[in-house]
This record gives sequence, structure tokens and C-alpha cells, in this order.
Amino acid sequence: MQPASFSSLPPPEVTILITTYLTQHDLAQCVCVCHRWSTRFIPSLWRTVRADHRFSSEEMTALVARNAHFIRDLELVNNPQVTKVLATLETEREGRGLRSLVASFEPEISLRFPGIVVPRRQVPPQPESSLTPPTRVEVQQGEEFDRVQLLAELMRANQNLKSVSADESYFRYKDGTDAFLLFIASCPSISLERLELRFHNQRSQSTPAADRSTLFRNRSLMLSALAIPIFKALKELVLFGGHRPIDAPRLGFLCRCPNLERIQVNNIGLNSLRALSARLRTNCPHLSRLEFRGHYKGTDEDISSLLAASRSYWKELSLPDMSEFNLISFGVLMQSVETRLEVLKVKGWGRLLGSHFLELLCSAKNLRRLEGPADGEVRLTTKESTMWAYAAFRQHSKGKDRSWALGPSMEYLQIWIDNVPRPDVICRRNGDPMIRISKVPEGPGKEHLRYDVQRWVYTQLGRLTGLQELILGVKKLYTKDLLTRNITSLSSDPIMCLPGDLGRFSYKIAQDTLHQVRGRGLQPLRETGRLVTSVRSR
Repeated sequence: MQPASFSSLPPPEVTILITTYLTQHDLAQCVCVCHRWSTRFIPSLWRTVRADHRFSSEEMTALVARNAHFIRDLELVNNPQVTKVLATLETEREGRGLRSLVASFEPEISLRFPGIVVPRRQVPPQPESSLTPPTRVEVQQGEEFDRVQLLAELMRANQNLKSVSADESYFRYKDGTDAFLLFIASCPSISLERLELRFHNQRSQSTPAADRSTLFRNRSLMLSALAIPIFKALKELVLFGGHRPIDAPRLGFLCRCPNLERIQVNNIGLNSLRALSARLRTNCPHLSRLEFRGHYKGTDEDISSLLAASRSYWKELSLPDMSEFNLISFGVLMQSVETRLEVLKVKGWGRLLGSHFLELLCSAKNLRRLEGPADGEVRLTTKESTMWAYAAFRQHSKGKDRSWALGPSMEYLQIWIDNVPRPDVICRRNGDPMIRISKVPEGPGKEHLRYDVQRWVYTQLGRLTGLQELILGVKKLYTKDLLTRNITSLSSDPIMCLPGDLGRFSYKIAQDTLHQVRGRGLQPLRETGRLVTSVRSR
């Protein structure tokens, strides 16, 4: 058996797997090893390209043109030169093209650049020729291009695009007039699966004020949206809001997205969200996943209209901290909870009470994940998922079935079970005695009722045999408190523990040792945090 030479390479299919773990720098080093390595690794080196200011020279642009047939994932950052070259060359490909396209542009960057002429080639260039740029590049007289038209030309030349992302700079012409309809009409209608629109810039100052002609133009744009082809493969839509509301005609393209399943909304204003909710419910019957990010200060009715945007009910929901979340929104949410909701992530429940969370636990038969705010995101006004244990047990003991509908399919549970001190805890961390919890029905002869409540809570948890992580809520200290005080000193020096901090160290949680909970039927969980128990205390 002969030793492997320095230039030996594994089979091509193995090389493809290896390149997925290599960075662009690693691939560039592999290309420089020898001719065989160059031939094998150049396609992977050019598979993903971020065309920023480094590609503005004539040599680099010509180099991109020579290796354009390798590019699959392209990110355009302030570079109309590369856009123009690729839009010209893509028409010569047969069955190959870009898979994803990300476009962003700074308005203050000039769009004037020398025209670069790349000769047509009948045969793809040899890999070794990709190492050095061509020695001669023809430069025509300076020419001004419109980035919107360039991007539209590039997308029309790549009908196999699966993901497109663009910002406000590509939604307007040079004079400030709206070009969103051109952008949408140029997106591939057959292959596009994900569309990301970032409306985060201010409206152009050259845009005329809203008068009768403007209203007539907007009405024409809404009617023109019907001429856009149907996006049959589009499953995911991502929207980023801005300082101004999104023009209603821009949302007209949703009538051509009948198979949309998932939408992510980021910092959308109140008026825009109202229009979006109505459009989604009317035009997207298969919508089942919503991820809502950012701050939201709308009313309870506005929140309910967003939750009612899915006609087939939600399968996954992720909501921010909403201070006005109340009974109307909760009633709409429960329609999804009782039917098909599997994942629920809420960072703040507004004005809901513990009785509402108990109703959710008793109805969510398909729920797999119930998540709340992460450590460090909890504020004094944050309302977490909280169940009043004594009230639930009292209803259950009086004949009303308050057993949780959660079962073995539950994987992640984050909830604050209130008013249930551990039976073995008689004082706080600083040594102070436990203050008697108000509204606890512990009169004469019922001093052991707390054990009955604990037993009932552990019975509910014992049914969650598939649970992977359990968080029974104790609010974590704010970062600023951790920087100014020492946790160890708080547990040993009562003087350092101020009255305002007492509530943060209360053991009003349901928590047991790993051995006891496993004995109730709960599967062992991974050890997290500083407690060697079956639950993680935040």
C-alpha cells in the first residue's frame, strides 16, 4: 500500500461534506495548495459570496463574472456593479442559478460606476483560470443605473431562487416614487419559499404628499397587485417595520400568497398591524405559525384581531410582553389552545390572572412547549404564566376536575406555581421566618393542607413523562443587583437584605428532590443551574 501523497483527495461526495465545516478562510487556503485542490475546492469557495465594497474594483468584479456559475448564495451590500454583471450573465446559465439572495443598499452611496463588459463564453472557464483575474477589462463611459431595476433583472434571471431578502432601498426608484410592485412582480413565483421585507427606513422626502392623485395611484397599485403571479411555493414571510406605517397597497401582494404557513413580524406599528391582520385572515387560509417580536402597546381588541388572523387556528405562537393582553385576546387564544396549538411562547401576559392560566393548562391537550421570558428579561411589570395552587386544589377537591390536560408529549414547561412553599422550608435564605401567605385556607385542623396541595401538584407533574426541561418560576435577580451585591452575603447577613428584596427570595414554588419526583413517575431531567434537582430554578 502506497502512502497518500500531499495532493491526494477523498472522493468528491466526501469533499462536499467536509467543506460544510470549513470557513471561507479555510477554503481559500485549500485552493492555494495545488492544482488538484484548486479544482476541487473552488466551487465551494464561490458557493457563498458577500459582495460588499471589497468587490468594487474592476478586477474583483471581473473575477466574480468568471466564477458566477459557482455562486448559489449571494448577499449584495452597496454593490450595484456585481448586480449588473450577474444579471447579465445569469441568462446564459442552463438549469443553474442562485438559491438565496440578500440585498441591502445605503441611499447615500452613488450609483455611478464604469460599465464592465465581460465577453460571452461558450465553454465554462477552467478552475485554474479562476485563481487570477483577467488582464484586460473593457471600461465603457460612466453610466447611471437604478438599483431597483438591476435587482429586478437579477431576480428574473434566477427563477430557481428559494429565498429573497431586501430592504426599503430596493422598494423605491431614484426619484423616490414607489417601486415595490416592480420588486414583488420580479420575484420568482414558482420556486420562492421564503420572502423577507425590511421596511425600516424613513419614507423618501421626494415622495409627494397624500392628495387625490396619490390616492388614485395607490388604488391603481392595489388593482395592479392582481396581475402579480401566484406564489405557490411561498411558505414563510418575514416583515420588519419602520418609523412610519407600511403603506396599505404594499400589503396587497398577500392576495397572491395562498399557501403561506409562517409569518414573523418585527416592530410593526399599530396601524400596519391592523391592516396586516385583516389581509392575512382574508388571503392566507393555511397560516398556522406566528412569531411576533418587538414592543407592542395596542389594545386588547388589536391583539385579538392579530390572534384571529389564522382561520385554521395556530400551531405555534410566539408573542412579546403585551401590557394590554386581557380577556378578549385570551378567548381568541383559547380557540387555538383547545384545537391544535403545540408551541406557546409568551414573554408577558398583561392583565391575566392565575385562574386563566389554570384554564389553559386544563385545555391544552396538544401542547408540547410552554415558554415564558428568559432569565434577565423579567421586569417588575412582567406577568408570567402563574397558577394559583391553593385555588386550583380547592376547585378540584369540590368536584370540579382541574387536572391538567398536558401529557407525555410535553417537552418544555415554564410556569410559576404560586402559594406552595416546600414542606421542608421554614425560613428564607436570610434567616427570616416564612411569612404566612394570605388567602391560604389553613384554619384550625387544616395545618397539613399544604401537603395535600403539594401532592396534587406533583401528581400533575408526574404525568409529563416526556418532559426534557422543567422551570418552576422564581424570578432571577436583575443584572444590576448582581453587580452591586453578593448573593452569599445576603444569605448570611440579614441587614444586607432590604425589605424590597424579600419577595425575590421567597420559596413560593413547587420543587422537590430528584429522587422524590422520579418516584412520582417524572423522567429524570438534565441538571441545570446551581441546584442538583430535577427542575431548574431561575
